[in-house]
Amino acid sequence: MVRQGVMVQSIERAIQILNCFDGSHPELSLNAIAAELNLNKSTAHGILNTLKHYGLVEQDEERGRYRLGMHLLTLGNRLLDRLEIRAVAGPVIQELSERVGETIHLVVLKGTDVVYIDKCVANRSFQVFTAIGMTFPAYVTGVGKVLLADKSDEELLEVIPPILEKATEYSIGSREELLKYLAQVRKQGYAFDKEENEIGLSCVAAPIFDYSGKAVAAISVAGPTARLTDERMQELVDIVRDAAREISRRLGHRI
Repeated sequence: MVRQGVMVQSIERAIQILNCFDGSHPELSLNAIAAELNLNKSTAHGILNTLKHYGLVEQDEERGRYRLGMHLLTLGNRLLDRLEIRAVAGPVIQELSERVGETIHLVVLKGTDVVYIDKCVANRSFQVFTAIGMTFPAYVTGVGKVLLADKSDEELLEVIPPILEKATEYSIGSREELLKYLAQVRKQGYAFDKEENEIGLSCVAAPIFDYSGKAVAAISVAGPTARLTDERMQELVDIVRDAAREISRRLGHRI
């Protein structure tokens, strides 16, 4: 892992080149870019060729001038898709938090980890210490398990190791055990986390689907195990699933 503060010069220069293009300068020549950044022309040309190869810049074949590439739009749309989920889900998870009096999380899956992208906190004495941008292994969370359950066993076998590191004594410890649990999650449409990620904390989670039927996010009701007893968690199942269905509906999913 690169230590914080360490910069890779070639990547920094590539980013500087991309930043040269703006509303006043939608197209630039090699000479203009090299002069603007005080770069050797051969260095600038090599970086531009690499950016061009990956669609991050385009070149007018007749004039030789460069402009931003369409692949940047693709990358931007991926971010917008994620932000759209947050915007659409916001009112629903706020209402859900007020209704059940617990913390609501909105997460997406990144690889085999979940990333928390939104959170609503109820006015209760117990606070769940999570933050936007925080990540956890998906298999120790309810939200992660409902998202993993959207994948096939074949896909999961490629990315889940045979032995899983436990966060608590209650965490799932093997791929075999996880696959067995995920099969159950696929059938029932929800998942529990009973102190699998943190002792004293439990949650009920359900998946959110987009217009294509893909699970693109998940929500959970999280709170202290003392309040989220087995009976209470079972009561919350339909409430959480209904909220997830409403967000899915707003994303274009046909229920």
